[in-house]
Amino acid sequence: MVVNMAYDPRHMREAYDPARDFDRKVAEAVAGGRGHFVMLSTRKVYGPGHEGPIAEEAPCRPTDAYGRNKLETEGAVRALLGNRATILRLANVFGFEPGRHTFLGIALENLKRHGRIVLDANPFVQKDFIPLSDCAMAILSVLRKMPSGTFNLGYGTATEIGRIAMWLIEGFGRGELVVSSAEERDSFLLDTSRLQALGLLPEPRKPIRQCCVEIGERLRNA
Repeated sequence: MVVNMAYDPRHMREAYDPARDFDRKVAEAVAGGRGHFVMLSTRKVYGPGHEGPIAEEAPCRPTDAYGRNKLETEGAVRALLGNRATILRLANVFGFEPGRHTFLGIALENLKRHGRIVLDANPFVQKDFIPLSDCAMAILSVLRKMPSGTFNLGYGTATEIGRIAMWLIEGFGRGELVVSSAEERDSFLLDTSRLQALGLLPEPRKPIRQCCVEIGERLRNA
């Protein structure tokens, strides 16, 4: 069993290059033996514009380099390994990550440095956020059973980005939320019923609100 969590940062923003594709290289190495490979992909492969929960069979229309590259990699991994591969399309995994180029990373950095979180989208936009600890538990469940195929891994419900921001501020103890755009874009919720049917999606350890408040508290003491 092999699971890869490494990637070349250029893979997230530049056109596909097999020389930078760590997942493909690992799959090529696994192909020569009898091992099973677990690839961590992304909900970005689906692209925007989906109504309701997105199932694995939904059309993939990625609009950024990361989504296009991961979709290319998925195809290569399936061709190399067939049923010896598990592909997990992850929702927005979050934890204590100030400075990372993610929604939470940018929000935490701005809250710490400037005392505010700036949203460039409608605060009522809902996204599938899954705490890092819950994501890790689900991956461990997958590693124990090694199911073949492609599976969505998310929290099961979507949360408004404005609520995420306000819960971080609540935990931090001060700060303001600034909304610079009312545009509604990139809402999404992954359909996780395929993993649930296999008993591979553990119950959440904590509510999203509690996770965010605790992250804000940690930021205050960092």
